[in-house]
Amino acid sequence: MITDSPPRTIHLNLAIGEPEIVAELNKYAAGPERDDFARSALRIGVLALRQASGHIDANAVRVEGERLVGAIREILTEKLGNVASTLKIYFDPAEGHLPQRLDRLLKKDGELQSLLAQHLDGDQSVVARTLARHIGKESPLLQMLAPEEKQGVIAALTKAVGDALQTQRDHVLHQFSLDDKESALSRLVLEMTGANGQLRQDLAQDVQKLQQEFSLDNEQGALSRLVARVEKAQRTISQEFSLDNKESALCRLVKLMETANASIHDNLTLDNENSPLYRLRRELTEVIDKLDKSSSAFHQEVRLTLESFKVRREADERSTQHGNAFQDEVGAVLQADAQKAGDLFEATGNKVGVIPYCKVGDYVITLGSESVAAGARIAVEAKEDKSYHLTKALQEIEQARKNREAQIGLFVYSKQSAPTGLAPFVRHGQSILVIWDQTDSASDIFLQAGVSVAKALVVRERLAEERSKDMVALRKALEAITKEVTALAQISKWAQTVKRTGDKIGKKADLLQKKLTRHLLILEKYLLPDAAEHAGENGVCQSM
Repeated sequence: MITDSPPRTIHLNLAIGEPEIVAELNKYAAGPERDDFARSALRIGVLALRQASGHIDANAVRVEGERLVGAIREILTEKLGNVASTLKIYFDPAEGHLPQRLDRLLKKDGELQSLLAQHLDGDQSVVARTLARHIGKESPLLQMLAPEEKQGVIAALTKAVGDALQTQRDHVLHQFSLDDKESALSRLVLEMTGANGQLRQDLAQDVQKLQQEFSLDNEQGALSRLVARVEKAQRTISQEFSLDNKESALCRLVKLMETANASIHDNLTLDNENSPLYRLRRELTEVIDKLDKSSSAFHQEVRLTLESFKVRREADERSTQHGNAFQDEVGAVLQADAQKAGDLFEATGNKVGVIPYCKVGDYVITLGSESVAAGARIAVEAKEDKSYHLTKALQEIEQARKNREAQIGLFVYSKQSAPTGLAPFVRHGQSILVIWDQTDSASDIFLQAGVSVAKALVVRERLAEERSKDMVALRKALEAITKEVTALAQISKWAQTVKRTGDKIGKKADLLQKKLTRHLLILEKYLLPDAAEHAGENGVCQSM
């Protein structure tokens, strides 16, 4: 039956939390060096555990032996290849340095032949001229060596050589004679006989010493000492990894692990009131109880505050000062927007205007120096009075505009007192009427749109006076704002009355509100001097 062999490679992604292991791993740089050290440590640990459980990893020994032999074989192969390549460089018959050098020296017309020819070839060679000068026919040496001369060198040399040869012959015969004990031959025979016996004796002693060193019967022999050390090391390892020995490393490790497990169990159990986990649970429970109490108290405070607000609002609605409160809230919003835009805001409700004894016109917004129409004035009248129908409101804002010497008038209705059927944003010539609900921040867009359109009308009037340029794009923006404000008011009304379809209506309202904000940004561009000059020079205004 075929069984699936275990995989040879397993990828591990471990999170190490033990301080000793983390400290040891941090000694190595992150990367291959740390990975190699971790693999070695893991292998040593696995082998130690297997030894502790009584298993002998013969396969691991065999694999390591094969790996060692393979590594040695690779090293020998590499070294032999290097030696062969080096020898080939010098002794290769075709391309070796030595054959090439010998070929250059010995070939025909080579360096050696040229050198020898220069010194030996011909009568004019260096050697020939030198010999002719010293031993030629006319040389003094040849004259002295002439055989006819009895007093010459040859005759004297012949006699001297003959005497020397005779003396040397007698001496050599004496040294090679065995009859003379002092002759060289006799001494040689004697020394060789003695040296041969000593060599045999020394060789026998060396062989005997070698046998003793490699004999297990000799306790002081090298092999016996090696075997004893191996057995001692094996006994030490067995004792250190034996659970029967209470002082062994493995036994101490087991005790340490048991102590650590017991400590962890004591610290992480909920049965022990002194454990950190139990104390943490108790502290969290106390914190949660405190949060519940504080939350209940906060809810009670909020409920009481809302009830007080409700009672105060009902009282304000019944009082005669309710309209003044609405005017103050409108003034607060307009003042904040004016400060952001760099305009001047003035509360004029208690001041007499240019018309004698007339205080109509609650607020005046004067455009700042950064605006194209710097110094232009917008009169604002805020009313929370149901008696102000549309005609009366237009008359009131017209009077306020004249009384405050303003170019544009803005009349702000309260939602509670606005005429029935009136759109939240209406423009009649130089007068703008908006409906604002102080309790709904979403209606702030109508108030902001009213101020922005008023500024745009002032800018249009100023540009018409100064340059008389085309303001078609600005007019379209004003008309689009008027339409979108009306649509936004209608959608807001739908959102309040139809809650089930509130998501779709809310998305539509958000879309129109973004478009309205974009139109307001375009108006703000025209309200800046640089943008107005650019529009006046080109006669083109970017539309929506």
